[in-house]
Amino acid sequence: MYRSKASRAALWGVPMIQRPLFVGVLSFAAACSGESEQVTLTMAPPSREGSAPQGPWPGFTLFTPLQSKRVYLVDMAGEAVHTWDTASKPGLSVYLTERGTLLKANRIEDDDSVFQDAGGDGGWIQELDWNGDVLWDFRWEGEHGLGHHDFEELPNGNILFLAWDRTTREVALAAGRDPELTEGEEFWPGAVYEVEPVRPEGGRVVWSWHAIEHVIQSTDPDLPNYAQPASRPERIDINGDRDPDPPTEAEAEATLARMRALGYAGGDDGDAEDAADDWRPKDADWLHMNGIDYNAELDQIALSVRFFDEVWIIDHGTTTEEAAGPAGDLLYRWGNPFACGMGRWEERRLFGQHNVQWIPEGHLGAGNLLVFNNGARPREYSSVDEWWPPRDQNGRYPIVEGQPWGPAETEWTYVHEDPDELSSPFISGAQRLPSGNTLICSGEQGWVLEVTPDKRVVWDWLSPFVPDPDELEEGNDDLPAAMFRAERYGADHPGIVALRAKGAAIPLHPGIGPATHQRAPSDAEEK
Repeated sequence: MYRSKASRAALWGVPMIQRPLFVGVLSFAAACSGESEQVTLTMAPPSREGSAPQGPWPGFTLFTPLQSKRVYLVDMAGEAVHTWDTASKPGLSVYLTERGTLLKANRIEDDDSVFQDAGGDGGWIQELDWNGDVLWDFRWEGEHGLGHHDFEELPNGNILFLAWDRTTREVALAAGRDPELTEGEEFWPGAVYEVEPVRPEGGRVVWSWHAIEHVIQSTDPDLPNYAQPASRPERIDINGDRDPDPPTEAEAEATLARMRALGYAGGDDGDAEDAADDWRPKDADWLHMNGIDYNAELDQIALSVRFFDEVWIIDHGTTTEEAAGPAGDLLYRWGNPFACGMGRWEERRLFGQHNVQWIPEGHLGAGNLLVFNNGARPREYSSVDEWWPPRDQNGRYPIVEGQPWGPAETEWTYVHEDPDELSSPFISGAQRLPSGNTLICSGEQGWVLEVTPDKRVVWDWLSPFVPDPDELEEGNDDLPAAMFRAERYGADHPGIVALRAKGAAIPLHPGIGPATHQRAPSDAEEK
């Protein structure tokens, strides 16, 4: 049975947060099954009043260089106050728990793996104590698929993680996939798994959601799930990742060369020409989900879907069996109306985005969604975008029939005063801090900066922590200090307090800066 928001919150032991219903806005929610329209009051976006920080929010920043086995916790001056030496390079996220332990996605390096060099491949999550001792070891890799990019710990201690389900081109074609979009023999639909840790090693899958169970296609009326995308926006067009203006061979080669220069991805034998043959959208990686976030109040999951240039929301308050049916269809999608047949390619708002998250309660813009909007042709610069996904007080997202989900405009967008200065076409992230400031990680540049709500840069730092040359493959010994993401934790965060109690020599105050490598335009020109 479908659970109400209240019962789902009670199930997780999370108190219901009574968000005020500000101003009622009339919206018409037309069920895609053809049910009659109903009038619903949507909630107004959260207030943005009362936050005017003048300087940086002090804390400790956690990150790991893209091609390093070491994880760093640095103070406001960019000096390392604690490190963890781990078993593998990142694969890719890393988080500090309130227990004072480290949860890290590792990369399983296997030259024979079909997933090797897919970009974001991982397959291995570990929990480490303050001194590097392994407390939990979990792997999700094999013929069934591979974990990748991101994960999140739930309030009950379970772990949600992204995965590729491994299947074949024939399965994709039978579901209506355009043969020109999948030329190889592999097809990797995206999935979300919830695992209950079994310590010290292993886990039990207790829930899953699979994108391939929610597809439609408009190419062949004789195949199942035939429908026009605009008539079923809650379903995923299996060809919705189509790029009407695909990159040229030269552009594809340049993109992969840029990624390969960081050791992030590559083709067979590292050859640019071979690698270009596998580039989007022809390779097996259909969705390339790269970020996941859980909202305990709503019991919903937000997903960043790079190859669709969209953010999706799905319901976690189902059983696995229910998630395979209509209850597992998309609750909301935003960023690229072209992907669901409701707009032009040029109307995209998201461009290969990363690190989707709900802004937490008590923070400026609580309940809004936030992403690092990487940028792609023709917009070759990055931004940070925040928007309110219009919903009612029951956690539903009304939609006007024939129109995409709102909003029409973002609530807040940050673009650097010199747009070309902030430019990372892949990896990267953003975090809303308790003060109202936003921490931004331009991953390829290894650049972390903090901006105020009125878009002033009050702190920035260019990481000097390049990978250890002994850990790098030959020819990669000059890699920059690129990182997937950076997370800041306050001096009184339970995880920081627990680290100190366990014996980590972390100062009581993180200092106030300035950063050790204050970034200036000349730095970018030299790099």
